[in-house]
Amino acid sequence: FRAPSNMRLNSLVVLAAADQCDVASTARTDCGFVGVDQGQCEAKGCCWKPVQTKASEAGAEDTPWCYYKAASCPLKYETTGQPYTEAEISKIRQYFVANLDIQSSGAVIASPDKSVGYYYDWARDGALSMGALLKTFPAGADVDTHFGNYISWVAARQAQADPHGIDIRVEVKFEVPSGAVYAGGWCRPQTDAPGLRARVLSEYALQKMKGGDKSFVQEKLWTGDDSKYNGGLIKYDLAWVVANWAQNSCDLWEEVQSEDFFWGRYTMRAGLMVGAELAEAMGDDASAATYRSTAKDIEGTLAGHFNGAYVFESDNRPVDSAVVGAFSDGDFDGNQLFGPLSKEVLLTIANLNSVFCNAFPINQQDTEAGTPGVMYGRYPGDTFFGGNPWFLLTAYLAELVYRQAAAAPGATLDADTYAALQQAFGFEDGLSGAALAKALLGAGDGVLLRIRKHTEANDFHMNEQLGKNDGQMTSAQDLTWGYANLLKAVHARQSAASAAQQATVLV
Repeated sequence: FRAPSNMRLNSLVVLAAADQCDVASTARTDCGFVGVDQGQCEAKGCCWKPVQTKASEAGAEDTPWCYYKAASCPLKYETTGQPYTEAEISKIRQYFVANLDIQSSGAVIASPDKSVGYYYDWARDGALSMGALLKTFPAGADVDTHFGNYISWVAARQAQADPHGIDIRVEVKFEVPSGAVYAGGWCRPQTDAPGLRARVLSEYALQKMKGGDKSFVQEKLWTGDDSKYNGGLIKYDLAWVVANWAQNSCDLWEEVQSEDFFWGRYTMRAGLMVGAELAEAMGDDASAATYRSTAKDIEGTLAGHFNGAYVFESDNRPVDSAVVGAFSDGDFDGNQLFGPLSKEVLLTIANLNSVFCNAFPINQQDTEAGTPGVMYGRYPGDTFFGGNPWFLLTAYLAELVYRQAAAAPGATLDADTYAALQQAFGFEDGLSGAALAKALLGAGDGVLLRIRKHTEANDFHMNEQLGKNDGQMTSAQDLTWGYANLLKAVHARQSAASAAQQATVLV
């Protein structure tokens, strides 16, 4: 072995430094301060590049030119078994259920933590949490009891007047247990709730009908009589979606407004498609046709959310983990748009991995400590509680990766899509079928292991957020949506493990 010359060594150092500064505009995190110059920036060990304005850097005129060097949070990980034991999952289930059906009212609290103002029933959170209950808990009396009370809660909310001059179906949150509309100022309307609520109630209704209980569905969910619950709670919600899906709305985080949020439209489309299945089962072919036609109209607006590099949430909030949640909560049987192993989804994961690995020191610390995975936050520049990783968003990533593993045996990836897969996960060439499923199973396990690392000492209780610098729990305690997403990820792992079973017996 002959050591390279000093000139070659210097060249290697320069190339390494250049590589570390090769960070996509969407993934850059400010390192400087107002008025910083190149010398001051580089003295801090950061990267300095002028603002790009060329077409290939669309939106980069707002990109910081003094920014942190690239960090790495590789998702490639070889599984060593399930990230959680059955006893640990049982404990997490208890934390989750404790936030449902408060005082048998049917209300779902966002969190029991009143100190941060989360002791309310958010319409969106309630629908998503009840969806997690239906998907991840065995059918039985407890599930039926909670759903019976939730249905009564929804019926009461749909029947009341809204004090803010908007349709009650797109109101944001309610007092618990009274059900009174939250009277304070808030970002309104929140248009994702009708589609999400209609979906989970449709799924529950279909389950009841398969069990031979059509009369239960006819009582409140789908009455077929406009004078009785406006034709049914599900039909009333879907009527709003059909008429108003293009309406202006607040975003998932209730901060900015747009008429074209990916999260909202992708999940509305799913609600319509599942509702169409129920409508047909109830003999209402006309409603089914209307729902499918509207879903097709919405679908026509969604493809444009891929900008060639990632799927963006909206023009005014392009890089946002809300899209990862949409990929799972907006999926349905037969969906062909932005499937789990599509190039668009894979590139979006790659982009968000880079964004949040670079943005959060705790991610870099975990990687250096040998902990696999990555923690996701909401969006670059987030300032809520300082702007941190969120457990619910990281669990969304794990669920999506497990769904990718489950889809792998039947997938054929072209060269561009496989390149996107490698960009997202760092896999070697040539993986397919069960071998690809095994690799993705490991990547999903790695993400859950990173969550586990930061919750185990807290007896697996999860706050909303994890401090980006010190890894300490912050914001609301025992967030219901966080537990819901973790349970959905663990549930999705079952199908992922089955898909990988041909390649390994250690699942």
